[in-house]
Amino acid sequence: MRLQMKEKVKKVYQSDLFPMFLFLALMLCIEMFMTKEGDDIFFSSACNNKGLINYLLERYHTWTSRIVIEAILVTFSNFLPMVIWKIANLGMYALLIYSMQKLFVSQNKKMGNAIICIFVLLLPFSIFHEAGWIATFNNYLWVVALGMYSFIGIQNMMKDKKTPIWQAITFILAIIYAANQEQMAGILFLIYTPMILYMLKIKKVKPLLFIMYAIIIVNLVFILTCPGNTARTIEEASRYYQNFEEVSLITKLEQGLTSMMYYVMERWRILFVVLLVLIAYAMVKQNNDIRLKILGIAPIAIYAFYHEYISLIIGFRKMQVLETMKIYTIFKIVVYAMILITITICLYQIFKKEKNRLKRFMPAYLFCVGVISRYIMAFSPTIYASEERTCLFWYISVSIINLLVIQKMFTKEQIEERKEE
Repeated sequence: MRLQMKEKVKKVYQSDLFPMFLFLALMLCIEMFMTKEGDDIFFSSACNNKGLINYLLERYHTWTSRIVIEAILVTFSNFLPMVIWKIANLGMYALLIYSMQKLFVSQNKKMGNAIICIFVLLLPFSIFHEAGWIATFNNYLWVVALGMYSFIGIQNMMKDKKTPIWQAITFILAIIYAANQEQMAGILFLIYTPMILYMLKIKKVKPLLFIMYAIIIVNLVFILTCPGNTARTIEEASRYYQNFEEVSLITKLEQGLTSMMYYVMERWRILFVVLLVLIAYAMVKQNNDIRLKILGIAPIAIYAFYHEYISLIIGFRKMQVLETMKIYTIFKIVVYAMILITITICLYQIFKKEKNRLKRFMPAYLFCVGVISRYIMAFSPTIYASEERTCLFWYISVSIINLLVIQKMFTKEQIEERKEE
């Protein structure tokens, strides 16, 4: 009996999924302390005096285009015990980790899963209860997990793998949910559009891809024409940003950049610091050209200088005065732009020797898509009120890039190639 037990434990430990099991066990412990709060309270009583269909119609006309998301959200909040949602939430975490591993881990899957779990743990956990646990997870993490899962369909097509009907249905359902969120709809459009063009070029397009792309387009049109989104913008502008309509385009673009970079620059988000360290390491290791080495070190050097020394050089009191001056805002914009631009250039340099053109450009493109996903908040009156949860899509893109750089620099093949050079 003991031997059998030991063998079972050994099999679990040796499994590629062992890191995910540990991660889910940790999340299960954390979820035990989650209760309904914030917007969860509203959704818990949303259908007390009306049916779900009537509630969704009302929301469509007065508040939001997230009809699919809110249907699921209200079902879990209003009609089911929270323990059911907690189980489903663990499932979405598992789906996110599985999808990232399936899409981006080429070898040593157990180690790849461990790295992914670490990066998911490094996501700022406080963001997931900014609007209530259920509301925030369903509108953000679930959206990311299902959107990421839908990309497996493209991967299957590229590898000429046959997609069973049941799996095709799951891809379609996943993208219906994911594309119902504005930021994710934009991300899906930015990723699926070049992918469908690439697939047309290599003549591997299947009907499923057109169906999924059509769902994205329909959702984008639905979002842009929804009367509730217009009504919500007006109400939120009066509540959070009264002169929003009077703000110039240049100011909005400036606020989009500064509000986005505030979190990673002022709050020391570890995921971003890891990205800067990995880029510096990769650029120094891969290149003999001193200019490229300096380029690789530049992002983390600028980051460290800004974060640690600028206030010491200027002085804390003078810093407080400068915060109100236009010249300091310009200085921050220049610093932030330099970091983002150099990161993008470095990512291309790191992967430019990849034989596959898609792999060559993908990391830099994913980084840009992540940045855009948060930058579009510049055109919303809740640019500040929505807080850090709107950065989640950007943080996920950073996590993916970190994983890709680690695999690029530390796989056995890459180490042997550098030795030969």
